[in-house]
Amino acid sequence: MNFIYIILSTAFTVFGQLSLKQGMNVIGRTPGGSVPIRMATSIWVIGGLAVYAFGVIFWTLALSGTELSKVYPFASLAYVGIVVGSYFAFKEPVNRLRLVGDYY
Repeated sequence: MNFIYIILSTAFTVFGQLSLKQGMNVIGRTPGGSVPIRMATSIWVIGGLAVYAFGVIFWTLALSGTELSKVYPFASLAYVGIVVGSYFAFKEPVNRLRLVGDYY
């Protein structure tokens, strides 16, 4: 059962982050108004936070039945999922330097 929690945590984390990015992309393209207020009223941001919260819930469930040293390496799957998701959803470039963590 813990493996299912790990997979669900990873999936919800990835989709939550992608939703947050979509929300901030929309906010960044829309002029006017206070950014914090627009964030608080954005369905993408609110939804992204909710989805991400489910990821945290599943993560804590996974932690409840498995040693941290066994569960934590699976957290890296979220990084991979976010890079792949960003490539497809936002057409972000993915090159060798980005894959090893280069910001620029």
